[in-house]
Amino acid sequence: MELVEEMQTYYGKRAPVYDNSMGYDDHGTVKSLEPVIKRIRGLLDGRKILEIACGPCFWTQRVSEVAESILATDFNDSTLDQARRKNLDWDKVALQCADAYDLSRVQGVFDAALAVDWFAHVPRSRFHEFLRGLHGRLQAGSIVVLCDQSPGVESLSGMYDQEGNHLQTRDLPDGSKCRVIKNFLSELEFKELFARYSSHVEIASYPECRRIVVSYTLKT
Repeated sequence: MELVEEMQTYYGKRAPVYDNSMGYDDHGTVKSLEPVIKRIRGLLDGRKILEIACGPCFWTQRVSEVAESILATDFNDSTLDQARRKNLDWDKVALQCADAYDLSRVQGVFDAALAVDWFAHVPRSRFHEFLRGLHGRLQAGSIVVLCDQSPGVESLSGMYDQEGNHLQTRDLPDGSKCRVIKNFLSELEFKELFARYSSHVEIASYPECRRIVVSYTLKT
């Protein structure tokens, strides 16, 4: 899909400025995310985690403090290169380039999955393709944790494609522009989407920092 490739290019080029653009190097921003971090850490405490689209590993770093282990994957090596410069617990954390839509080369046993700021970029037509591939790498009864941004003023702008994906145009430091998919699902949409995979879906909203954390346990 052309849009998927465009997003992969966008995040590959954005890697050197990603943390700064997200405010992850700003004390106030990080402090506002503390309730979200606490929620995710509580859900993944003691788990063997497969992380999708880890980026420069801001979230990896915080979750690794309570996890048994994390394999943090990303499509772009440029983002993993930024992660390699961080003070991660390398006894717990491993990095691997991997396509989120094809996890066949990912090795290991996992009882949890984490994806932050990823699912909003998945085309609606590929929701179940991605989920089936992810679930295929997890043990029965595993927990899946997805964290994304809640809609803000940008959700009122942009355009929609034929399958209902919300599209935004993003600027890169070199002046180039890329289109990205940025879907904002409602709580009802999340529950309906994951109902076939789990009978226990939890949703926690954090409007003060515009975050939502969705978690569910795979059926055994």
